[in-house]
Amino acid sequence: MRNKTFWLLTIVVFIGLLLPALVQEGMFLDGVSYACIAKNMANGLGSFALPHYTATLYPVCYEQPPLALWLQSLFFRAFGDHFLVERFFSFCMAIATAWGIVLNWRLLAAQMPGSQVTGRNNSWLPVLLWIISPIVFWGYQNNMLECTMSVFVLGSTYFAAKSEFEKQPGLLVLAAISTAAAVLCKGPVGFSPVAAPLVLSLAFEPKSVFRGAISSALMLVCALAILGIFIFFVPGMPEYLDQYLHTRLLPTLLGARDTQVEYPFSFLLDLVSQIALPAILLLIVFFKQGFREIPMPKSALFFFGVGLAGTLPLVFSPKQSAHYLLPSIPYFALGFAAIFEKAINWSALEAKIGGLFEKIVWLVLGATLVISVLSWGKYRRDVRQIKDIKAICIAIGTDRTIGIPEQYGKDWLLHAYFGRIGNESLDEHKMQEFWLGNKGEHGPAGFLEMDLGLNNYGLWKSR
Repeated sequence: MRNKTFWLLTIVVFIGLLLPALVQEGMFLDGVSYACIAKNMANGLGSFALPHYTATLYPVCYEQPPLALWLQSLFFRAFGDHFLVERFFSFCMAIATAWGIVLNWRLLAAQMPGSQVTGRNNSWLPVLLWIISPIVFWGYQNNMLECTMSVFVLGSTYFAAKSEFEKQPGLLVLAAISTAAAVLCKGPVGFSPVAAPLVLSLAFEPKSVFRGAISSALMLVCALAILGIFIFFVPGMPEYLDQYLHTRLLPTLLGARDTQVEYPFSFLLDLVSQIALPAILLLIVFFKQGFREIPMPKSALFFFGVGLAGTLPLVFSPKQSAHYLLPSIPYFALGFAAIFEKAINWSALEAKIGGLFEKIVWLVLGATLVISVLSWGKYRRDVRQIKDIKAICIAIGTDRTIGIPEQYGKDWLLHAYFGRIGNESLDEHKMQEFWLGNKGEHGPAGFLEMDLGLNNYGLWKSR
């Protein structure tokens, strides 16, 4: 295996940043919500075009396009209802994304004359630079939709670039299909790969920029046509699209819902913070070897260009969050890797550090696996809340509606955990057989408190 030592290092870092967190309970709100909807879909509650969250909160959830949720539901169908299912799905998406990075690397970096990239050489490098980005391993630890979207975005640029290099227009159709899938995972941001042919021509053959623009336009039209056909033929999708546009997408773009950003360009600061480590390392290499000694590979220009194509439009969005960068980070990692590949003789470095470094990496891998085993089933966050919800679901059974006070109505994480753990729904508008409140409070008249030994909450049952 070429680059064995460095691949081993990359695998250890990959596992170390993901596995210990993934085997523990507790996730960010969005990840819990997506897992709840996917589990419901697998159990026949809702469908592809009618995703179901809870009986009282988004009985039909039009908040996100459904493809990533549907794909995750396949894992629930295969493996049942266990807290590890959504985490295994995220881990598989991380592996698929890493493979997409490798494919793009081998295709693009090998186009450069004098490149060290032949066959499998140095394909570990962009994977390592990608996974060490904080928002990347955080996103996969928390089951974000952008993790699934990233797989299709990388597929889009791979097929688009391969189509241009090999003069095979048919591959542009595959790129368009993958782009359409990215849109069905997370919305219009999935269209960013259509810029790939144009960026490729700008980076490699500026004289053919018109042809690149035509290819990008064809890819966009083809992706729109595929989406149109899909929406027309899949039952319920026209209604779903109408509701998604009018209740989620357009109000968000018009600033009519969600918290709006105060400083739009702070999103670029988020990007800088995520790529800071490879950027600093690159500056060190530049100062050591001299700026003029390290040429800028055309492949790096392409990767940076595609990364910016997926990032800059979001600067003008009224709603921004750092995890929106997830599909773009692989391209910045690929761009930095293309420069590092030119600047450093990795084969000589691998021969120099030799067996001792490899033995150390094996020891770290063993320690990481031990830590993961010891962390299995423990709680990474929200421990008291999750334990309370589990105890309540065991005591009253699943598939119930629980009354709650008004202040719990917008405790979205409470809704998410109850839905994910026990398929329970929470109702702040009318009394139910069971009522949830703060521990130590008096319950509603006519209700008797149940002795469940809860940490944060109290549960009352009507007499």
